[in-house]
Amino acid sequence: MARAVGTHNNMKCLVPAGVDHARSRVSATILLLLGVALALPTPLLATPKSPANKAWPASVKAVYRINFGIFGDIGSYRFKSRLKDGKYNLDGVVKIETTVLDYSAVMRSSGSFVSAELSPDSHMFRFKQDPLIGKKKRSKLHMEFNDSGVKHVKFVPKKKKSSKRSVPVTEQQLENVLDPLSAIMALSLDQTGDPCWRTLSVFDGKHRFDLIFTPKRQSSRNVVCSVRFVPISGHRKGEGNSVITGNAEVVLRRVPKANIVIPSRVTVPTIAGNAVLESEKVIITMPDRKRIAFRR
Repeated sequence: MARAVGTHNNMKCLVPAGVDHARSRVSATILLLLGVALALPTPLLATPKSPANKAWPASVKAVYRINFGIFGDIGSYRFKSRLKDGKYNLDGVVKIETTVLDYSAVMRSSGSFVSAELSPDSHMFRFKQDPLIGKKKRSKLHMEFNDSGVKHVKFVPKKKKSSKRSVPVTEQQLENVLDPLSAIMALSLDQTGDPCWRTLSVFDGKHRFDLIFTPKRQSSRNVVCSVRFVPISGHRKGEGNSVITGNAEVVLRRVPKANIVIPSRVTVPTIAGNAVLESEKVIITMPDRKRIAFRR
């Protein structure tokens, strides 16, 4: 089983409530869209007694296009995973350009994955946001983990004091959670063979939320999940998921030769129209160096 990602015993609260809640509705939707997508690639037939590197490809590279309501095609998301000698490294890069907002972000996570046990070491998230109207934003988050869980959370620049309007993030809520990128590896431990029956608890350094997956439909090629976004803490009181108008839909493409499924399309209904993440190109490299590639 994946080890619990808790808080250090000497920490009362890792994250001040009300951290950076001035995000635009567009940004909030993008973060949710990426959160759903990052949480999905998972082996269909993981064997508990098998070494982790046999149940997971040596590397996965994927390119996605992002489409958002009336804005149309607004950017791209690139994901890369590497697993070698029981160590994993994950990278995600987002680039968005619209008439009202330019946004770019880089995410990195690393840790160990040995004997079906997941142990995150670190997570980094850095973004730049340039709106047509309003202030430009630059921020960087770094989280470190130890055997007890989260060891340290650091923001650059340092965040302001918490707002009384925000739901505080507590130590208990941070137990058994993963950063968004390490959640990919956590899902590789699924033993049911059904990727649409699970609840994923996520902490992105600021917000704590659950993604609840349930089956919707399937075919010989795809599995379709309904995903409900449940805010737990870190958001403003009464804010909840007001940007989202319904459950997200995730289409997973089966890749039998690699024993995994890959998200081919993620759709999130919002007050400004559907936000859609769709795969453009995926390259999977197995431990024996065999490659599996497909395009949209």
